[in-house]
Amino acid sequence: MAGKYVTSESNLPDDPEGEEIQLQVSDEETKEIFDIRAKIDRDPDNLTDPDTLTVVKGPHENTKEEWYLDVLETDSGDSIDTDLLESTMAEVEEQSTVINTRSKEVKTLLQYLTEKGEHESVSEASRTIMLDYLSDTYPELVSEYIDLKVQSERDELANELHNHK
Repeated sequence: MAGKYVTSESNLPDDPEGEEIQLQVSDEETKEIFDIRAKIDRDPDNLTDPDTLTVVKGPHENTKEEWYLDVLETDSGDSIDTDLLESTMAEVEEQSTVINTRSKEVKTLLQYLTEKGEHESVSEASRTIMLDYLSDTYPELVSEYIDLKVQSERDELANELHNHK
């Protein structure tokens, strides 16, 4: 898994140089997120087999610092259980799509964003924020869902067209 990695400064412990640490990084090219055990340093000469690590920082994470890391162990997380995702998709087809958090705090914050004009409704705010979070946090799951959804719709259309000859 050699390459270029990106992490947020908030993921780093205080004074991490030369220490063996657990760290969440994303691959700069694929954007895939990994949990790794690594040694990091600002000087590549202090490491055995250095890869580049871009540390983003600042309130908008728009400042970048170049560091280096030796990846000691990688956990790319669980792979997507396609069978479970397909069965979940089928179950949801038969159920209500209402999601209820039963939270005054969440409702208050979403209502505030709606009243500020950030979103058109509390429901739209909720959908947008959740989908953004899921896309950022679980990109592999979202990608697999899209693939399965497109395949399902393609199969459904093909059945309709073949049955109306």
